Amino acid sequence: MVDAELLVACAVLAGATYLVRLAGVTLGQQDSFPEPADRTVDAAIAVVLAAVAATSTLYDGDQLADWPRASGVLAGAAAAALRLPLIVVLLAAGGTAGVLRLLS
Repeated sequence: MVDAELLVACAVLAGATYLVRLAGVTLGQQDSFPEPADRTVDAAIAVVLAAVAATSTLYDGDQLADWPRASGVLAGAAAAALRLPLIVVLLAAGGTAGVLRLLS
């Protein structure tokens, strides 16, 4: 049976998604987008992406993820921060996690 918390979380996510799409349609019809609103939307997008990345990195289901996964993500983030090509970023992340899992 599905928990009530899961249903509430799905309803909130669905409502927020609908509001974001509605705001895009409504604001997209305007000729100019106010600068403070533009900065707020940019910051909100960054916060949501960081939250998704953090939860995907640190949790595996309802348990904490293993440390090789976190280390692999950290290595990939470092490679991305150095603006290396995407294939290098992916190989750094996957290789780091793979080698650490092999050693542990």
